Amino acid sequence: MNKLFSIFTIFIFTITLQANTLIDEILNEFAIPNNEKNKEIVLNIEKSIDQRDVNEFIKIIKSSPDNVYMVKKELEKIDAPEFLLYLAMVESKFLNRATSSKKASGMWQFMPRTAKSFGLNVNAQIDERRDPFLSTDTAFKYLDFLNERFEDKWYISLMAYNCGDGCMKKVIRNNKNDDFSTILTSNKTPRETKNFIKRIIKNRIISKNMDARIALSDIKPENLVEKIKVQGGTSLASVGNSIGLSVDEMKKYNPHIKTSVAPKDQNAYYFYIPEEKLNLYALNYIGQIIRGEDTFAPSYNIHVVAKDETIESIAKKWDTTTDELIKENDLSDELEIGKKLKIPIPIIAFNDNKEYTIKKGDTLIAISNKFDVDVATLVAANDIKNLNIKAGDTIVIP
Repeated sequence: MNKLFSIFTIFIFTITLQANTLIDEILNEFAIPNNEKNKEIVLNIEKSIDQRDVNEFIKIIKSSPDNVYMVKKELEKIDAPEFLLYLAMVESKFLNRATSSKKASGMWQFMPRTAKSFGLNVNAQIDERRDPFLSTDTAFKYLDFLNERFEDKWYISLMAYNCGDGCMKKVIRNNKNDDFSTILTSNKTPRETKNFIKRIIKNRIISKNMDARIALSDIKPENLVEKIKVQGGTSLASVGNSIGLSVDEMKKYNPHIKTSVAPKDQNAYYFYIPEEKLNLYALNYIGQIIRGEDTFAPSYNIHVVAKDETIESIAKKWDTTTDELIKENDLSDELEIGKKLKIPIPIIAFNDNKEYTIKKGDTLIAISNKFDVDVATLVAANDIKNLNIKAGDTIVIP
């Protein structure tokens, strides 16, 4: 009997020790002060987890393998804490097109103002909050900014990500204390923000579950992509046609493009295409340009006339002249609502001051990405006649 009691006591002690170790790990990771009140909060979060939570965690991970894999790899590159992965999970379930009632958008749920202040373009043509690669890089910069502002206290930085750094400063000032338990019990802290940090901690605890760890380690991307530079005004359809993809398929790879066309006001912009389509893109799209056929290269944007629009207002919107519009569309004084107008894409003037010596392994696509210039412009500026560029040759960068 005494032996059985001793075994049971050891078992209970081991379970308690494991639980305490887990709680200490979480407190340490999130830089939460290790005191009894904070331990109790984290312990209660851990106790609230059941198998349904684990199953939901695994379901979300498996439903967005491309973004989960990419964010994990980017976090590893910069040696950032894994729990930032669960920030994106809580914000959007890793969905690029996720949108909130407060106008936050993208996997990282940036508000328009924050996005713009950290360099993301948000306008009628593009929404870079929905670009998983660019928004992830921007989210890391924003989190780094917040964590520096709040002296490496991740639990505060994460709450500030939800309600704003000004909000958290006010909460701390009003409470005269930045302890985790104080912030979570304060009526000055928004309820949404309290739940937000608890959900991130909850997912981090779940991630230590064996089934969850297996799901995370097994995750592999389904769609590897490559970035290509295109001229302003290039349509998703024109690139898609060259590689055998429909517009809808191209939209899947380019959730940041709102109008199915690269921004007309930029000399060069970018699309993503499947990695396995890169050679086909070079052969068809770039090959046609080199041969002077321009089968896929766009010559026009399309504008659909809306109510109260005039030739003058449309010309101003597209930065062209009324004469060009009239000439290209055989227009009279009155415009018909719903009529489709062809908007000429301007020819870009070349600046031949910059030169680049081609290195071994360089391709036109790689050079265009390196210098932020579309391939069509690169080809035209250098009168390139062959896809097989030679190492040692010098080319002009427009």
